[in-house]
Amino acid sequence: MKLLCWNVRGLGMPRTVRRLQQMLRDLNPSVVFLSETKLRSAQMAQVRRRCGFTKGIDVDAVGRSGGLSFGWKNSCDVSLRSYSQRHIDVIINEDYDEKTWRCTGFYCAPEEQHRAAAWNLLHQINDMPGIPWLIIGDFNEIAFLNEKQGVNKER
Repeated sequence: MKLLCWNVRGLGMPRTVRRLQQMLRDLNPSVVFLSETKLRSAQMAQVRRRCGFTKGIDVDAVGRSGGLSFGWKNSCDVSLRSYSQRHIDVIINEDYDEKTWRCTGFYCAPEEQHRAAAWNLLHQINDMPGIPWLIIGDFNEIAFLNEKQGVNKER
């Protein structure tokens, strides 16, 4: 199974949607997680369906930030566990080799004062130790200062 995770930084522009569609055609993933869509859930659902992912869950952006989408193709057996402004948590059953695993799409708060709550969310939903768990997304964390891009480099 192929999975694509992308921080799209906004799908409001037709050019970005075309780029997403091309990437999905080239890579042909079964599951896609998009963060920072900056769209309302109804708008994101339209984009997701146009990209060939008829099933999924979309979470509203708040103002001009955030927004999540987790989509999967009809051939996938995916069950939604929970979602919030910061995560979408699903169980994936792969019929061809009878494997069940968990995938959580995560978007950590970019503001430092909100990060602890976002990380605590992962601790709270960590309630299924018996199956493999993949956490994907944008953690808004860096290991080394030289990894940081942008104007605010003193953190």
